[in-house]
Amino acid sequence: MRKVIFSSTIPKISIDNLPEDTLVIVHEMYDKPCIDRLTVEWQKFKAAYSEYETSQYVVVGANRMISPSNRCDMVNDFMQVMTKTIPKISIDTAPFIGEPWRLWYHYSLVFGEWLGVDYSYPVEGEWKKWFYYDENTCRLSGENLPLFIKNTESDLIRLTTEFLFYVPNEMDTEYYEETKKIIFEKFDTPKLLTNMLLKYCNKHFGLDIDFDSYLSNKSYKVPDFGVYRYLVEENKRRMNIYNCFTHENL
Repeated sequence: MRKVIFSSTIPKISIDNLPEDTLVIVHEMYDKPCIDRLTVEWQKFKAAYSEYETSQYVVVGANRMISPSNRCDMVNDFMQVMTKTIPKISIDTAPFIGEPWRLWYHYSLVFGEWLGVDYSYPVEGEWKKWFYYDENTCRLSGENLPLFIKNTESDLIRLTTEFLFYVPNEMDTEYYEETKKIIFEKFDTPKLLTNMLLKYCNKHFGLDIDFDSYLSNKSYKVPDFGVYRYLVEENKRRMNIYNCFTHENL
């Protein structure tokens, strides 16, 4: 069985007709599903992954298992490449954490490849070009993504976070322009420029908003400055992508 499941109630998940030798691998930050099969924690599996024999994997918590920093670890190569012929089910509480291209890991794990590639760097590169506006579209956009989603179940609820702009006063505008000037003199990469400007502006305006604020289901009022327009646009992108995997849209 090959399937991707996104659920806010993992302990209630029960899957029928799994082989007797099914191996359930659970990251330590996650609850165990209601599956009566051999279950091992991720760290234990990592230490002896080649010693387990199974005809079906159930992986709980791939969002926390595979990251840009460890994607080349042998255990991940084993799960994504060396065991492609063994069916897998990926279960998680969200389609991705951090940058949305990371949802590729669920589908690569289950199907051996996704979006026409069997390694993550091209997908990350495609996302980055869209993120920095070098490209106008991306297969991972909320508009295009439904074309590529398959064998997926979800009980996630649609996100409804709102972002409202207000016109800043003259003093706030002066602060923003002066801070932006200082930041641009000190840093020269888009990521640092954005993050540092956002850090100072959040403190000045008494805001707590970042690239993951779309998850909050809150309503934010932000000053109409460039850094916040960029941040809001990215939050809307991520929310649209997340909502592709909600119960209402699958």
